[in-house]
Amino acid sequence: MVKIKLMILLVCAMSWPLMSWGASDANANDTGMNGANVSNNSDSATITDIKQQLATLDLPQQRIDFLLQQLRQSAQWPIEQQGQLLHLLAIEQEVNSDLVAAIDSYTQAINLLTPHPLSQELVKSYLERSFILYLQTNDTQVYCPDREVAITLARQLGNVDILAEVLAQSAYCYNKPSDFGEGLKRLNEALALAQQHQLGLSRQAMIFNATAAIYRDNGLNRKAYEYFNKAYGFWEQAQDKQDMFNMLHNMVGESIKLAMWVENKAHLAQMQQLVEQSPEFADFDFFYQFNTGISCWAQGLFQEGIDHFLRALAVQDTTQEKYFVDATHAWLALSYFRQQQPNKAFKYAEIFSGSVTYDGHSNELKLMIAAIIDYANGSSNLGMNKLLDTIDLQKKNFANIINNDVVNSSLDHNLTVAEFNNRLLEKQLAINKLNLEAEIDSQKITNLSMAIAVLIALVLLVVVIFLWQSRRQFKRRSQTDYLTGIANRRHTFEQGKKRFYQAKKHNRSLAVIMFDIDNFKAINDHYGHDIGDLAIKACGRRARNWLKKNDILGRIGGEEFLIILPDTEQAQAVEIAERLRTSIESNQFVFNDVKMNFTISVSVAMLTPQTHELVDIIKQADLGLYQAKDNGRNQVVVVDH
Repeated sequence: MVKIKLMILLVCAMSWPLMSWGASDANANDTGMNGANVSNNSDSATITDIKQQLATLDLPQQRIDFLLQQLRQSAQWPIEQQGQLLHLLAIEQEVNSDLVAAIDSYTQAINLLTPHPLSQELVKSYLERSFILYLQTNDTQVYCPDREVAITLARQLGNVDILAEVLAQSAYCYNKPSDFGEGLKRLNEALALAQQHQLGLSRQAMIFNATAAIYRDNGLNRKAYEYFNKAYGFWEQAQDKQDMFNMLHNMVGESIKLAMWVENKAHLAQMQQLVEQSPEFADFDFFYQFNTGISCWAQGLFQEGIDHFLRALAVQDTTQEKYFVDATHAWLALSYFRQQQPNKAFKYAEIFSGSVTYDGHSNELKLMIAAIIDYANGSSNLGMNKLLDTIDLQKKNFANIINNDVVNSSLDHNLTVAEFNNRLLEKQLAINKLNLEAEIDSQKITNLSMAIAVLIALVLLVVVIFLWQSRRQFKRRSQTDYLTGIANRRHTFEQGKKRFYQAKKHNRSLAVIMFDIDNFKAINDHYGHDIGDLAIKACGRRARNWLKKNDILGRIGGEEFLIILPDTEQAQAVEIAERLRTSIESNQFVFNDVKMNFTISVSVAMLTPQTHELVDIIKQADLGLYQAKDNGRNQVVVVDH
């Protein structure tokens, strides 16, 4: 029984926090290098000649071999020029994914260049070394010291483009609520430089990317998504496929947190297209599989998520980002646990807990993995305590965001006060609710001055009540669509399957109605997403009017709804569908003083003797919906099997 309760608590604690979702792509550096700035004319000519010869070599290993040969012949060269040569070598080693050698070369370049007049190569060596350290550890304490040195040197150097780059990269080191203001301050300075000096698209995109990253890390996901989207637009103009892919990776994460499933599906499709179009980027497929797995997890499709995570691990050697490989093991552990396969969950949990990047992952993820390990080792009480610690940690994280004065003072960075106050109010209400529960428990314990045995019994009672309440709350939330209050996609399909099998077993009729809002994108574009959300809610309310107690109504996509009608013949289903369509068409809706009319397209499909699964009927209904759209919308199409 204790183990069962532990599993329930694990489910409650795992609200798919998606910790550190987009860390890798947020730190992506612009690796383009400027020419050497050497005072000695003969030395400058030598470096120039080397760069010209490098340009004639196609393969990275050829360029590395050429530079190593030059380095062996450079013993008599000036020290400063040797440092510049090492800097060039480090760049090529980094391109060739030989990161250990690249760090060594950057370090040697820094040591040789530091005593000499300040150069671009010195600043870039610090910045590039920090990026490699980030890839290896994802730990700000490891990679951020180099960025602080780089920003000091960049201010002395006086190169606007390099200063803007270093400012943007250093902002990632200030992504916590306690220093959020400093991060935005540096980004504001970088953006001002980019606008004042008309820096290139890539530089502006990098600044927007960094802005999005620290907004994301502080829970401002809507703004983070918007800035990632802006950065994607800049890189799309520059046809930079690698950074386009990075931004899609980030937008997938934010769309999951915001439950923007239509956008999420579109971004995954774009990632898959880039995988097919860009074989030169070997790690694209790993990140596509990883992101698809996370998306499946967030929608409760755990087995599908496991399949994608395993595919990601099959190609893990294509990426240098060990952090995400280790994260894949963690998500596999959690997925297998949700699928009630504790042995497999324990296997991947142990791999993650022993990984090199373990310390760089969020505390919530590490606590949940530790709970799985404790459970597998028979220490159920320890596992339960770790999961309770996870809940406490999430409370503290919310409180840090809400109570941080620096966040409030930084909202002028393209964030309206009204929107931020709404976010704070939602978080404060959640915290107040949790604090109220804790206060009630504390008051009960304070008022009881009984023996130790009675006190222990009371604590156990409170824990049981908490688990019971948490399970009830999680079950309700996991079944309900956040916007409309009707069933969500997963619950709709689960209940629909039950109705389907009952109908098949007893040879009864069953109908499926699918409908969505016509020209919904135009509504969003013309009136705004808030009005679009109200239109979706109105459809859900209107559809409820035509349903019986045993019928199921659910929202399965952005503006797409599914109705499952047990014991309903085709004529009855068509009549319900037509009434629903007519009630929407004939009604003028008033949303926040905006008056508007809109229509829906509807399809009807029936259970037949040839139907084996519920999904077969839904596919038929989906085809009917496409037919309704093609025929001009605002109509009911009956699918004939």
